[in-house]
Amino acid sequence: MPAEILSIHDVRFDLPEQTLFQHISFSIRPGEHVALVGANGVGKTTLFQLILKQFQPTEGNIFRGYTTIGHVAQYLTSSAPAIRLVEQADRLRYQAREAALHTSSLEIYQTALDLDAFSLEADAARALKEVQLPEHVWLHSFDTLSGGEQTRIQLACLLVKQPDFILLDEPTNHLDSETLDWLINWINQTAITIFYVSHERAFIDATADAVIELTPHQATRYKGNYQAYRQQKEQERLTQEREYEKQEKTRKELKRMITQYQNWHQQAVAHASERDPYAKKKAAKQAKKFKAKEKQLEQTIDHRVAKPEHPASVHVAFEAASFAAKQLFTLDKVAFSYDGRTLFKKLTFSMQQGDRIAVIGRNGSGKTTLLRLIQGELDPTEGTITRHPALTVGYFSQALSNLPVSGSLLDALLQETTISETDARTLLACFLFRRDQVYKPIAEASMGERCRIAFLRLYFSGARLLILDEPTNYLDLTTREQIEAALDVFPGELLFVSHDRYFNDRLSNRTITLDGEATVHPVGTKPLREQQPSDIQAIQHDLKRLDDLTGTIDFD
Repeated sequence: MPAEILSIHDVRFDLPEQTLFQHISFSIRPGEHVALVGANGVGKTTLFQLILKQFQPTEGNIFRGYTTIGHVAQYLTSSAPAIRLVEQADRLRYQAREAALHTSSLEIYQTALDLDAFSLEADAARALKEVQLPEHVWLHSFDTLSGGEQTRIQLACLLVKQPDFILLDEPTNHLDSETLDWLINWINQTAITIFYVSHERAFIDATADAVIELTPHQATRYKGNYQAYRQQKEQERLTQEREYEKQEKTRKELKRMITQYQNWHQQAVAHASERDPYAKKKAAKQAKKFKAKEKQLEQTIDHRVAKPEHPASVHVAFEAASFAAKQLFTLDKVAFSYDGRTLFKKLTFSMQQGDRIAVIGRNGSGKTTLLRLIQGELDPTEGTITRHPALTVGYFSQALSNLPVSGSLLDALLQETTISETDARTLLACFLFRRDQVYKPIAEASMGERCRIAFLRLYFSGARLLILDEPTNYLDLTTREQIEAALDVFPGELLFVSHDRYFNDRLSNRTITLDGEATVHPVGTKPLREQQPSDIQAIQHDLKRLDDLTGTIDFD
């Protein structure tokens, strides 16, 4: 096995009108699990495409020491049924089986037997069970499934393919907490080398041996997980600040001394003459000192420490509408069903002033449906929802369906507000939209840019209650933390669904779990998660997982 399974040397990649990144060098050793982080648009997915040979670097070299590579893409389309797609992950066995099923040749049939091709369907089924994809969707077209289901299918493909190097591009998008826990456990148990992009900080904390930060001008490797990366970054910043301050102090002192020597030299020259050798000698001495200090200043400038860059901040103070009542809304024995399936029933709770409620549960358990019921977009099958008549609500949709489909980013903001264009441009700059970027058509905006615009519109809504459906999807790490900081000081109430554990843990003080039954907990997600199940519950859960994978065993 090579000492390095992937090694990138001084790689540059140019777009038609600009350089995306340059001077990129790093390596990954066998067995390592490494996270790639960086701002939206810096080129993380493009770097993966270079590794996959979908693009070629403009300059530099990529050494690939692996035999087989597996890839979970952020976006994938296929009309094939889920189980067929998983079978096709093992291309050799799949092709051998298909050839044997459509020929009378004994030689081809024997080849399929030798490759164990006829057990491929059973292997695919076992992989789909391991990633907890319900059997009733196995024959559904991949394109018709939810984002979480599509991610699980791609993970099942990896289990069947068994590569020795894996690229994961945003693997946690759309995963519920149970599947995320499974993925974390699987990564921590496997010896396969994994290189992944993720904005999920808890996931990086739980799985990364190292973090590589990608910028337009370099790639820097940090040992440890996300917390270790942040600590090292902060230490780097403090060290650079100290060096910069010391350098600036030295530079100013040198300039002062040069000015002083210049004055002394001019005075010495003025008093010097051919008949006054002492004055002439003094002038030459001052000229020599002046030249030495000038050279010292040049050396300082040549080796100048750059001024530390502070990440652009989202400076925002939310203003919630005044609200005198203690209770915002109440659900009384609410149930919701569709297509003969009941998502939840007899759900009773009220939202009080100061509440920040996280709604958690498996994909398909009804989290978004509950938000839409409270928002008033849907009506309950049973029960009643009573909202205070003075309550104003701001709704952030997972699909960003409230955004306009035409016009510029600036137009999208002005459409919802009465502020001037100058003020709007200033605010957009605070949200990292610089100069002419504000005129970018919203139809061409990335999902991260659309999310930021949606937050700005929410800010100007003047709502008392913010209902947020996956607000951190598509946002890079820095923007997530800035948005969290803003919501942390929001004076109103929050009701939200998010797969980001950091987000949930920081903002929630109550939790609703949807898992067949709806349960309201008086604590946030972190203390709820830390409440360990009893031994018998843990054993029952493990037995159920084993039954799902192997089938029920009757001991009677």
